Amino acid sequence: MQNIKKDYLWNSLGSLLQSAISPVLLIIITRLNGIDDSGLFSFALSLSVVFWAVSLWGGRTYQVSDIKREFSSGGYVAVRFVASLIVVISAIAFCVLNGYNTTKTGLIMILVTFKILESIADSLYGILQIHHKLYIAGISLTMKAILGFGAFMVVDILTKNVIYGALAILLVNILIILLYDVLWVRRVEIINVNKKLCKKYITQAVAIMKHTSAVFVVMFLTMFSLNIPRYFLDKVHPDQIGYFGIMAMPITLLGLFISFIIQPNVVNLSELLAKGKLKEFARIVGKINQITFGIGVLSVILSYLIGVLILNIIFGININNFRLDLMIMVIGAVANAFVSIYVNLLIIMRRFKGQFYTLLLTDILAVAVSMCLIERLAMLGSVLVFMMISFLQVALLLVIYKRSLKDAIIIDKVKGSYE
Repeated sequence: MQNIKKDYLWNSLGSLLQSAISPVLLIIITRLNGIDDSGLFSFALSLSVVFWAVSLWGGRTYQVSDIKREFSSGGYVAVRFVASLIVVISAIAFCVLNGYNTTKTGLIMILVTFKILESIADSLYGILQIHHKLYIAGISLTMKAILGFGAFMVVDILTKNVIYGALAILLVNILIILLYDVLWVRRVEIINVNKKLCKKYITQAVAIMKHTSAVFVVMFLTMFSLNIPRYFLDKVHPDQIGYFGIMAMPITLLGLFISFIIQPNVVNLSELLAKGKLKEFARIVGKINQITFGIGVLSVILSYLIGVLILNIIFGININNFRLDLMIMVIGAVANAFVSIYVNLLIIMRRFKGQFYTLLLTDILAVAVSMCLIERLAMLGSVLVFMMISFLQVALLLVIYKRSLKDAIIIDKVKGSYE
């Protein structure tokens, strides 16, 4: 019980600070470096998140919910290294194909590397979580956020260069992974590294990647859908991309909230599902939905009343012309929070096919609509695409979840009749 309290406390604090660092850095960059650098940073960061989805192949939710220990911890860690190699090659190719200049390419690659380190650390956090030490991961996230932010501030004030600031954050993360994360993992589980075991881990990694390919595709499509309107806005209206990054803050904050309530419950929900305690499973999901809906309604009301005023004060710029756009963005962010919930639940339930087709088809639709709307409507078109696609996704995923839960209940009753 004590560990559960510590898990919630430190995981919440660490996740809060780690997620808050992006919008806070955006504020600092906007004020110190200007809206152009702010737009460059927000675009590069959002792009790195898409590649992060690749380096997270399989995801911690799948790793931690593997309560039968089908694969070893070393295998899950090896997956991240293999996936990270794919990410580096893909990111370089993406920058070259889009003809980005040296500054834009450099910042993208630094932030992609930062996200690669996050994905590797995430697999280590999964090992700690399995051993009921999620609080250690929370402490690690807290240190990375505080020290990384401090390093960026000092370097950016001295150099007025976001690339050097991003490099400082990267260095901080490398040091904490080596001097804290790895040492703690070794305390709870020994992962030997020698030629024979490395071959074993690589073999397992390939098997895991095949086994979790559906999870990877789902997570990638989820991240990708968030960035489709941003990508097209950067293509046709690059002068507005900085403002889009500022108004996208609710997505970050609501995503942070989802991590608060989902991650500490992954093991519990997996165990309830494995034991056939489906009513308890559904009851916890119901509470998560109620809390998310309440926070969502509050977010929309506050956005309507004081959203523009608050953002004007925080960022020191005028976004009065984007009042309607902000409201649409926040409503879309609430819908997207429920998308995140149902994606995670369906991963726990090992139901991939339905959500794969849902996300794939809605992402294709988002691309098509973006090509039609964003060039003509600029910012308004981008937020409309985001909101409409988010609502469509959550509606379809809810239907899939309900059907999956109903199927599980039927299977459980059939099993009970034979026992």
